[in-house]
Amino acid sequence: MNLKKRRTGFSLSALPLLLIGCGWSTVVAQSQSLETATIQTYQAAQLEVTRSAARAARIYVNRASQQRGRPDDPNAAAAPLTEQVEQEILNNFIKPIQTVGSGRVWVYSPTAVVFDQSPDFPAEYQGKSLALIFAIQRQHGAGHYEEMTQAVMQGREGKGWYIWNPQRARDSAPWWEPLTRDSGHEIAVWSPVTLSDTPHSQVWVIGVSAMLPELMRANGAYDQIQNSIFAMSIMTGVALGLMALLRRNRNALKASESHYRAIVEDQMEMICRFRYDGSLTFANQAYADAFGFQAENFKQMNLFDLVPQSELPALLSQISTLSAAHPVQFSERLTATADQQQRWQQWTDRAILSPRGQVVEIQSVGRDITSRKLYESEIERLAFTDPLTGLANRRRLYAVGQETLSTQRLDQMGLIYLDLDRFKPINDMLGHDAGDELLVQVADRLQACIRRADTLARLGGDEFAILLVSSDLTEAEQVADRILIALHQPFHLCGQAIQIGTSLGIAITTSAEMPFSQLLTQADIAMYRAKSRGRGNYVIFDGAMYAEILTKRELETDLRQVIERQQLRVYYQPIVALASGQLWGLEAVVRWHHPKRGLLAPAQFLQMAEDVGCSLPIERWVVRQACHQIAQWRQFYPDLRLSLNLSGKHLAQPDGVDYLETLLQETGLSPHQIMLEITETIVLEQTDLATAALARLRQMGVRIALDDFGTGYSSLSYLHHFPVDVLKIDRTFVRALKPSASSGQHSAAPEDSKNSEIVRSIVRLAQSLNIATVAEGIETAEQLAQLRALDCQAGQGYFFAEPLNQFALEDFLKRQKHERLKLTH
Repeated sequence: MNLKKRRTGFSLSALPLLLIGCGWSTVVAQSQSLETATIQTYQAAQLEVTRSAARAARIYVNRASQQRGRPDDPNAAAAPLTEQVEQEILNNFIKPIQTVGSGRVWVYSPTAVVFDQSPDFPAEYQGKSLALIFAIQRQHGAGHYEEMTQAVMQGREGKGWYIWNPQRARDSAPWWEPLTRDSGHEIAVWSPVTLSDTPHSQVWVIGVSAMLPELMRANGAYDQIQNSIFAMSIMTGVALGLMALLRRNRNALKASESHYRAIVEDQMEMICRFRYDGSLTFANQAYADAFGFQAENFKQMNLFDLVPQSELPALLSQISTLSAAHPVQFSERLTATADQQQRWQQWTDRAILSPRGQVVEIQSVGRDITSRKLYESEIERLAFTDPLTGLANRRRLYAVGQETLSTQRLDQMGLIYLDLDRFKPINDMLGHDAGDELLVQVADRLQACIRRADTLARLGGDEFAILLVSSDLTEAEQVADRILIALHQPFHLCGQAIQIGTSLGIAITTSAEMPFSQLLTQADIAMYRAKSRGRGNYVIFDGAMYAEILTKRELETDLRQVIERQQLRVYYQPIVALASGQLWGLEAVVRWHHPKRGLLAPAQFLQMAEDVGCSLPIERWVVRQACHQIAQWRQFYPDLRLSLNLSGKHLAQPDGVDYLETLLQETGLSPHQIMLEITETIVLEQTDLATAALARLRQMGVRIALDDFGTGYSSLSYLHHFPVDVLKIDRTFVRALKPSASSGQHSAAPEDSKNSEIVRSIVRLAQSLNIATVAEGIETAEQLAQLRALDCQAGQGYFFAEPLNQFALEDFLKRQKHERLKLTH
């Protein structure tokens, strides 16, 4: 660009102004504090910068002189530098500055030049007024540069010295002298300037004044004026550029801050910054709204006052771990909000570090997660709570039990396992809603029997478990006694008083290393032992029960292959007419010929077969074998009657009746020769299926016997609903019969008379319904005599014969035939 002559009479060389315009006249370098950089290191860096600046200046002068053609004429118009020359200057000057020293370096390149009326004279450089330029020119015209009120030097904004005289530079900067040792060069240095509120961030401004050979007269005389113009122009550019840089930085910082504040204020997340003493240095609107104060009043708030005192130690512990090595952490905190509600919040805490790596502030960004916590709590409740009773479930019991075992190593812990007796018939008879209500009432009674520290859990169905903390065997037995008493009392359901019972198993920890699952298994084993002993009691686990469990598991394994291995046998027990002593029929019963354990009675494996799912195949095998055997004996004993035990599972099968009908056709047996024995449980649990199946069987001519009559409940109400031909009196009533006074022995006790009346009532009831009666378990002549006196028609038991295998029964039948006993019908 071309500039006019100044009014002072001096011609302003195009060189410095072009330097300003080309973008390298202002150099700003940010370095570390003098505390962390040695004088020698900085001097070396400055010397390299000076040399680079001098080389760049020589390049410019040579190129400018060549373009003017008159290098010795300071008043000659300056031809504009080519873009290539400008680029060379930038490359030679900027590059070394960017790589020396320990701090980052900026090179300020002014780009905005505003022209006024005259297109040849700029009105503004980077936002600085023309008046300032004229003031610098007037000072130059006076030949002396004094204080510049708009400069930013000497460590504080708005004040400083503009130095061109080397002596003054020497006085102002202790590192000036080493920088002048490079022959022909002098340096003017500015003091550190603070550009921000951070005291450790310092900016150094470097101005270069050079005595170049190209600027000396031919006779070697030093051209003070040219040198002054050159130095002044460079230093003017430094001052103008620095002020423009400061303004640009301020504007950029203000714009950035406004932009950042707008973004932060619009965030739904809560954002704050605080110091270690809890004082807030910033809070956005969302944070202020959450804690009930005006955002502009955040400086009056303290974070520690906004956190519940119970949560404060945890918060202090969390923020104390923040450091330069670990600047970020995540946490969830319970906080009291403005409406005094407890709210869960998730926070991301980030350390704000000083240049030395010290934590000066902490910035926290948080969001409300109360809803999520509620969902998690509900999920946990569903996962660990029984939905019907509100008690702990099996998973929760395991968790509490294992934790208790790990924390209470010096104390014993007890576990009671129980289930309800006769729950299933009640549930089926009254409905599932009534069954659920019964379980809820049971849970309430159990809860009243234990301490607050104990854990009551429903494991499923009608099974419950109680974890007794710090309890020995005596305390566990006391709890078991209370439970037996509580559950023995009637329950009121659907307007009825329902009586149930329970069986309990107790296990006590034997060592701290004992897994809770083992304790639960032991209590379960003890409970089943209690059931086998007659229910309504409790059994304490002992080590010998494990041997029984192992035996049971072995039997279960063998039982699955019992048919394939042909280990089952059919035995037959004679049924005798009590009045005549003649053979009335045969009951087929099954035996298991185990290769290791010998001959096993049905009570030792049939329930196990039901549990493992092989009872139906066994039952059908027995029915088939017995029918084929009777068919073989029919030619010798054509009037034999066969009594077969039939389970509810068989009746519930769609082909249950068809199977029997087909079997009778195969063997040629008459349906009148078959009597099927069913239990009262089948009648109660399978009402519809049993009624239809039994009706069809009777239409075929098969007789039906109700086994173990009198041991269930509501038996009498079902007799007129089912087509029954025979009532079999349970052995428990027969066993209780004692000799009467008429027999010539001691008189009967009142209890004996009661048992006799029960049997008499059953017989009379059967006679009134035209139903035959058969007594089970006759073992003595006295029992036989009383049953005859009570008009019972038939009976079976060891008094007559034990169950016999095929060959033994054939001998029995031969004796009967030899004695010419008539077979009854």
